[in-house]
Amino acid sequence: MRQRTIGFAIGCCLLLVSALPASAQLWYLPDYAVPSANMGPSTFIAGTYGRGLNDASGKLDAYGAIVGRTGESASFMGGLGIVTSPGDDEITLGGAVGVDLVKGESATIAFNGGVGWMSPGDGTLLRFPLGIAIKGFAQSPEAAIAPWVMPRINITRVSGGGFSATETDFGASAGVGFTFPNGFGIHTALDVLLSDSEIWLFGIGGHYVMGGNN
Repeated sequence: MRQRTIGFAIGCCLLLVSALPASAQLWYLPDYAVPSANMGPSTFIAGTYGRGLNDASGKLDAYGAIVGRTGESASFMGGLGIVTSPGDDEITLGGAVGVDLVKGESATIAFNGGVGWMSPGDGTLLRFPLGIAIKGFAQSPEAAIAPWVMPRINITRVSGGGFSATETDFGASAGVGFTFPNGFGIHTALDVLLSDSEIWLFGIGGHYVMGGNN
């Protein structure tokens, strides 16, 4: 029975490569830290592209659309994505919340948690990333710069066909965002998940911030 359960879990994961990280917890995109309200509460929208960098990642492409809101002490974001695969493309949904634990003018430490969903074939993939984000912030006339790093625990749940399996791994991501005075900006991130093998992902995208003096 255990072998059949493990076999199903492996087969289901191989449909879209393993317990991969995500943006707004969307599968197969880097895990971005939820932004904080550095210059006041704001609403943001973003589009992000993700790509696996090594064989363990499957070297697949993913595209995500994200919306979020930053608050004085808690922020959240959610999104919808598409993962391209050799067979049918897959839809992924996700959401994340960030709670500021220690906040200063130029640095913030926050708890990040969320959930991501995807359903390849008859299976269901759920992931629950829990991390601590260390976020910086600097403002200049040209742009607001927000670098960050976030180690995390990645809990993955695979189920379907009467079987289920849960795996817990360690991962980390880091990135930086640039937001210009008109509200538009760009962001990028690098992500690694330390599963049976290292899974590396790269992400890049654009965003628009409304409110919060950008």
